[in-house]
Amino acid sequence: MRLSYTQWGALCCLLAAGASHAATCTPVKYRPNHVIEVSSALSVGTRVSLPGNLLTTPTTSNGLLWDVDAMPGTNSILIKPNSKLDEGERAAVYAYTDDGRIYDIVARRVPINKASPCVVVSGENHYYSESQKQALGQFISTKRLSEGGQSARIAQLQTALSEQTAKTEQSRKQAVVEALKKYRYRIYTRYQWDEGKAFVGQNTISDVYDDGQFTYIRLANPNRGILSVETQIGGKNAVAPVKYEDAYAMYRVTGIYPSFTLRIDDVTLSVTRSDNQTRGNL
Repeated sequence: MRLSYTQWGALCCLLAAGASHAATCTPVKYRPNHVIEVSSALSVGTRVSLPGNLLTTPTTSNGLLWDVDAMPGTNSILIKPNSKLDEGERAAVYAYTDDGRIYDIVARRVPINKASPCVVVSGENHYYSESQKQALGQFISTKRLSEGGQSARIAQLQTALSEQTAKTEQSRKQAVVEALKKYRYRIYTRYQWDEGKAFVGQNTISDVYDDGQFTYIRLANPNRGILSVETQIGGKNAVAPVKYEDAYAMYRVTGIYPSFTLRIDDVTLSVTRSDNQTRGNL
């Protein structure tokens, strides 16, 4: 197919815009009680760099449909959507840093040409020059020393930080417990499958269940080969997206289906969901 001059021009503009968009990180100025907005693409993700180091792993409001990863003691958060579902269009991420700040981040799933691969959050006050900052810092330091309360203030801050860290850890553990309770309530296990009479199809599947959003498949022998799942989406035959979770030796299939066909090596199995009941988010 040949493109017209107008089509070629539009294509070049799109490529140039994508290249320039990814050339530098997006700068963001931190302001207390203001939300930081991040645009992230499905296949790329976004790194968010904070002015301070993380006290704990950030929490997210949509952990099933967004991957959020970070290491306490560092200042970077990795955020990436993992599905195209409508429920996964946005996610909120909350980060606590050692400078006493709390960062409220709202991530939005966008096309790759509109995404920001990296966002750098600045906590500096750019209204002051370097000499003004030094003079102000020296004045504050001298004032504290003259009052003789520097050591006491440091001890007070350390105590407050320890208390805040303990509260944050307790809140995180409580949130995990509550999330597990809700998740257990959503589990559906009434799947049936026919392994056939041939020896080659025996003992292929160990478990099949879903949580209302994803279907999980565990094989009796996880090292058999590459698994594919065929089903009907919108009345047409389609191959469902499948991801292998190596840490748990399970396959995660995006979506839940009344029935689907599982193929692995030379084995073909039909898997059926007993009914349409679900307590998930879909």
